[in-house]
Amino acid sequence: MNDLTLLRELGPEGPPLTPAARSTARAALLAEIDGPAPRRSRRPSRTAVFRVGVAAVTAAAAWTAAVVITGPEAVDGPRPGPGGLSMVATEAITFPLSPDPAPPGMTPSFTGSAGSTEAIAGYTFPDGTGFTVYLSPTEPVWAADQFQPSEIADSGTTTVGGAEAHYVVGSTERTCTLANVCFEDLAFAQLVWERAPGQWVNLYGEGRHGDLAALAAVGGSLVDRPQPIRLQVELAPAGWSLVDWHESSGAVTFVDDEDPARVLGVQCLPQAPAGVHEMDNGSAEQRIAAVTPIDPVVPTEIGGVPAQLVRAHDDVDPTIRFWMAAWELPDGTVCTVTTPEEFSPDDVLTIAGGVTYTP
Repeated sequence: MNDLTLLRELGPEGPPLTPAARSTARAALLAEIDGPAPRRSRRPSRTAVFRVGVAAVTAAAAWTAAVVITGPEAVDGPRPGPGGLSMVATEAITFPLSPDPAPPGMTPSFTGSAGSTEAIAGYTFPDGTGFTVYLSPTEPVWAADQFQPSEIADSGTTTVGGAEAHYVVGSTERTCTLANVCFEDLAFAQLVWERAPGQWVNLYGEGRHGDLAALAAVGGSLVDRPQPIRLQVELAPAGWSLVDWHESSGAVTFVDDEDPARVLGVQCLPQAPAGVHEMDNGSAEQRIAAVTPIDPVVPTEIGGVPAQLVRAHDDVDPTIRFWMAAWELPDGTVCTVTTPEEFSPDDVLTIAGGVTYTP
């Protein structure tokens, strides 16, 4: 099954999820995130990696947290692109808080969707441990429903940034991260407090951040300073809106406001080192070779680097046709843009030319 099939079945054009479906999907997502070791599916891991890219993030955003932003906004009004579509400049995709100072040696990753007041930011060491910040407008579910009683060493209240916070500390059984590093009795800590009216923070840490004092220091360092995600899409067609983004799968998704079945997907992923996780991002050539072409692949350039462009069809439903552009950045990151067939090649390349990725 290719990306377009997954987009059709799991993306914004799919049927609305019932509460039961959301609950089941969330449980399945968390079970996948928790990794291969025997662990309870109780919280999202900051090392989550989805194998199916754009389609998975579209589906996952139905139940994961997100940041409110407005979607594409015109700068001096829409301007015609070389392929005929009117293009508008998009707003930067950001997470609203930053730790000050930035934690050294850690990689941030953000998840969100437009139109929600929730947000997730994860900070990870190379071994896969770290801490995760969950923002929500209401008080989150507390530890009694998230941990096994045998895992909890202590719980109570403390102070974070002048506000009363509930805490729980303990250690898990054998735990393996997606960095293929396993731990026995991995220490964890969790803090929950209302940082501002209508802004609850659920802060979870493992390893060196599984210490209550260390985690409270992280909580006290949070400031109101938006952070841009690594993948930004600077241009989008007028009348299209941002839907969601998930940095673990390197994906950003837009849909047509008048027809949400029309999806524009952008993905940028570093090629994974051998043994780090199961996802095989492949080269630009491999991404193009994975779809079923209608016409011969066209060599081109995007941002001054070699690229490939192809018009292809879905491998299950040949009536679903699309364009895909793929190219590799100098640091080895592979990017793709997938659009409906109605876009012209110049439209696709214009959008791709506005894609930026900061390692």
